[in-house]
Amino acid sequence: MKKILIFDEDGFCKICSAMLNDEGYETELAFSSEEAEMCVAKNGISLIVLSYPFALPFLRAELAQDIPTIILSNNLSSDLIDMMKSSKNAVCLVKPLDYKRFKYIVKGVVSGYLNLTGGNIIA
Repeated sequence: MKKILIFDEDGFCKICSAMLNDEGYETELAFSSEEAEMCVAKNGISLIVLSYPFALPFLRAELAQDIPTIILSNNLSSDLIDMMKSSKNAVCLVKPLDYKRFKYIVKGVVSGYLNLTGGNIIA
């Protein structure tokens, strides 16, 4: 079974994990960059869901660059837009989330029929 790493603040992490578990996915939770790096290094993570700017240090880490990533943000900033332009394997969703769209993207990435090409921001 493919695993999804969720790296966000405690409340949303648990909500997101419960929602994705209900959809049949296995999730790992991280609340710090160190925990996220350990999960990626040892657990064969297929997708990362993280919050910007909360997880910014991990997002910039080389370890996370090759794993498809869904970045969740409360708003758009010029720094986030610039980061997305240079991203090759990520998509940004602006909160509040459209959960139906979010689950569609997760399913597509994990199943392999949706490739994240980077630079995409979905408001």
